[in-house]
Amino acid sequence: MTALTSETDSPRTLDPARLRELLEPESIVIIGANTRSAWSHFTYSNLVSGGFEGKLYLVNRRGEDCHGQASFATIADLPETPDLAIVLTGTDSLATILEEARIKGIRNLIMLAAGLGEAGAEGAALQASLVERARAADQLILGPNNLGFLNTHSQVAAFSHMTQMPMISGGVGIATQSGALAIYLLPYMASRGVGCSTAVTVGNEAMISAIDVMSLLVDDENTKVIAAYLEQISDPAQFLDVAARARAAGKPIVIFKAGRSEASARVAAAHTGSLVGDDTVIDAACRQHGVIRVEGIEDLVATAGLIEAYGALPGRRMGVVTGSGAMCALVADKADAAGLDLPAPHPDTVQGLHDAGLPAFSTVNNPMDTTGYVSVDPTILTKAAQCFIDDPNYDFVVVNGSWPANQAVADMSRATQDEMLRQLTSSPKPVIAMSFLPTEVTEFGRAFAAEHGFPHASDSFDRGITAAARSAWWGQRAAELAADGEPPAAAPITKPADADSWTEVQSGEFLRSLGVPYVPAVVVSSAEEAVAAAEDLGYPVVLKIASEDIAHKTEVGGVRLMLSDADAVAEAYRFIRASVAELAPAARVQGVAVSPMRPAGTEMLVGVVRDPRWGLVLAVGFGGVMVELLKDSAVRLLPVGPAEIRRMLESLKGIDLLTGFRGGEATDLDELAEAIFKISQVAVGLGDELEELEINPLRVSGNQIEALDALIRWKDQ
Repeated sequence: MTALTSETDSPRTLDPARLRELLEPESIVIIGANTRSAWSHFTYSNLVSGGFEGKLYLVNRRGEDCHGQASFATIADLPETPDLAIVLTGTDSLATILEEARIKGIRNLIMLAAGLGEAGAEGAALQASLVERARAADQLILGPNNLGFLNTHSQVAAFSHMTQMPMISGGVGIATQSGALAIYLLPYMASRGVGCSTAVTVGNEAMISAIDVMSLLVDDENTKVIAAYLEQISDPAQFLDVAARARAAGKPIVIFKAGRSEASARVAAAHTGSLVGDDTVIDAACRQHGVIRVEGIEDLVATAGLIEAYGALPGRRMGVVTGSGAMCALVADKADAAGLDLPAPHPDTVQGLHDAGLPAFSTVNNPMDTTGYVSVDPTILTKAAQCFIDDPNYDFVVVNGSWPANQAVADMSRATQDEMLRQLTSSPKPVIAMSFLPTEVTEFGRAFAAEHGFPHASDSFDRGITAAARSAWWGQRAAELAADGEPPAAAPITKPADADSWTEVQSGEFLRSLGVPYVPAVVVSSAEEAVAAAEDLGYPVVLKIASEDIAHKTEVGGVRLMLSDADAVAEAYRFIRASVAELAPAARVQGVAVSPMRPAGTEMLVGVVRDPRWGLVLAVGFGGVMVELLKDSAVRLLPVGPAEIRRMLESLKGIDLLTGFRGGEATDLDELAEAIFKISQVAVGLGDELEELEINPLRVSGNQIEALDALIRWKDQ
């Protein structure tokens, strides 16, 4: 597991069993019940129509009947201690209610009130006070500033807003930091035929975070897929721990993390900072740890629904059978964008389709258009689907279809219904039904599917194909992580006493002593010394300014290349000193570094920067000025092993530069990954002392790998 150094890590971990107690009450009290309140009406009606069979009490300070039921004037008047209190009152009364609940023995509370932690210093102070009291009394608060939860399998709809009832039960567990989002998310899931196990809105996360809910869902027997809406990841270490536990349990996590446009709060002095922004790190964390990140709520539902029904798809080779050429064009474009393969049909499939009755004028392709002949013989769709199912070129098959919206549509499909059902449920490989355009699942459709045993159908090719690609990725990624195991531990490294004032040459010597391949260099303080060093190292040489204050040497005239004789070296030395004195007069200068001039090769950047929340982050890309020009980089949290570093390299758009492009000498990617791994291990070994380590460039020429320049910045430097 990735070791994190976040200064904001949560000081406590919520026991999932304790949270389950709150989510599975057998008796509930609504505090602040009022017939004239919409909040009270929805809270009460959702519990009743959701099928809650336990004791339901109401507290109204006037003791009035509410919603056709008698109420109690105070919490103390209740005849028993309820398992859960839903508090509908404003902020001013919360402290009093919490104390009265403590005296009554109520351990679990939902607080809907806004105006606390999200509303400035005064509200935050009140929220902190409530939390302190609750912890002292062994009470647990969901919220505040939330709308409660739904537990479909326990039939507890403790949700204080209008939503669709009865609840659609299923295997997708929901954790959301927004209560308002759940108002729209839950009915949208139902409209797409995706059922929910438990959905929890956490609001301000005063005592229960979205990640706490995700942790509980890992162990929930009714949850197959964990879906989350997150505006922030409050505890990165816990998030990654939950991701690891979910993988071990075979449960995919799908998240929609809002805020991709958020500007980075920290831009380091060197190139690495331009590659590692807040959202980039979250992307990397998800990709690295097998968490599926989607782009919106519709994709969240489509992806979770497909994976709940079909699990991890066994590969990326997709066969598609449709009845329209337009569908084929859309599918091909979407598959290409999603990274799915569309292999051509096997010759036996071509022959089998014509034997099944496909007209001779029809061309057998993938995607497959069965043409208008489907109007003559509707069974040609299922016959074509079977040929594709039998085709060894495909890992899974997509067929154009959906649940019927009404009886008339069901009657039209009767000729192929039984065979389609058999293919969808009994084939040796996954067969997935998808609509052409977004299609809402009606109540008739849900009832029809339940009666006949039809599995989930994706609501459109547009979202379904992307969801299928994510499912295949998750299966592959989970297998990779299981095979990789934990990255090797890094040996602790003590920061040298004089490291804060190191030049590039000293940084290079330090890295070379730790096994990092690094070009030799000598720091000189005169033109004569420069010439002597060059003759000792051998021509040609390169001269660079040696200063811990100058990160980008070329911008101040601090670099001269391909110096092949003594006169060129002496002139270069004088030029560098004069240029730096003019353009960077305040910089501390230790001298000029003389190094051998290496032949041309591919320049790479290997950088490590400390994220204040996620810890050390590794960025790998093509170096020199290209790193900022192309933005072609891969990012991972540290520690990371050589196998994953190789995948980072393979993900780069410019990978052909390393694999023999246009007759160039190919690089052994395993050897390069091992060199980068050594650099990353140095960073991990230095621990909290390190702020940033950058090698730019790392020269790669075939299997000659050597760092030519390095920058090390220490914490608080």
